[in-house]
Amino acid sequence: MQLTYEKPGKDHPMFGRVDFIVADGTTPLCYKVGDHYLPLETSAGSTSAAQDSAKAAESVKTRDLFVLSFKINDEDEEMTFTSKKKLDKARDALSAKPFVSDFDVKTYRVLAE
Repeated sequence: MQLTYEKPGKDHPMFGRVDFIVADGTTPLCYKVGDHYLPLETSAGSTSAAQDSAKAAESVKTRDLFVLSFKINDEDEEMTFTSKKKLDKARDALSAKPFVSDFDVKTYRVLAE
């Protein structure tokens, strides 16, 4: 999986409200606003669209996206993983380094392919 962070264009409905669109190739996964990630469902403008997406969400397959936040020499860094095993392996390798600190893991639900 190769994640890309793309700035939304002026024609995008979330322009000005989000910093980046996080995508796997050409498939959008979620939005990034500051230090937070938002699911794609927040872009539903009307309440009927939100209700339709809630009904469709029951049938939509999702998977976990793990975001590992840490500091290297007091500089914020992030890594994303789709596998808990790879996340744990990377966290163990990074925690062995004396200049890496402040580990935090957040889990997000994103659309499965």
